Amino acid sequence: MSVQRAEVYQHLDHILAEENRLLSELEQLLQQETQSLQHDDLEAIQRIGSARHGCVELLTRLDGERADSCRMLSFGTGGGALQKLLQWADPSAQLQRRWQANLELARRCKEHNDRNGAIVSVKLGRVQRLLGKLRGTVPAPVYGRKGNRDGGLGARDLGQA
Repeated sequence: MSVQRAEVYQHLDHILAEENRLLSELEQLLQQETQSLQHDDLEAIQRIGSARHGCVELLTRLDGERADSCRMLSFGTGGGALQKLLQWADPSAQLQRRWQANLELARRCKEHNDRNGAIVSVKLGRVQRLLGKLRGTVPAPVYGRKGNRDGGLGARDLGQA
């Protein structure tokens, strides 16, 4: 049984198109999450988090499908394998350009996600400081002896209901 380039091209084209769609959706969700975090909209944060998780799960499956294609067609594993497969399946480099566009979109998603993580970290720090004040504990040092940020909140009963 021989594999035709046109079939492989179609398969890769489908994977890259679906990946682009999901990355675009993920980018929109991350932008919405930023707004929700800034406005403390807990319902939206939960809804968006669930949708985001679904996108990431589907993107992970596509990545596995792409890696399986490389292995099954004897191009090996890793980034170099995909480059070889794309070159073999599409000498015109259209697939390569689409792959690069997807990588750029993924980079933007990572930036949005990092920004959202920073917002959550700042909000968590505020809550920890407020809890520390309520508990009457000394604020943790900026950095511990080993250069890491640590310091417990000094667990203590605040009272009974």
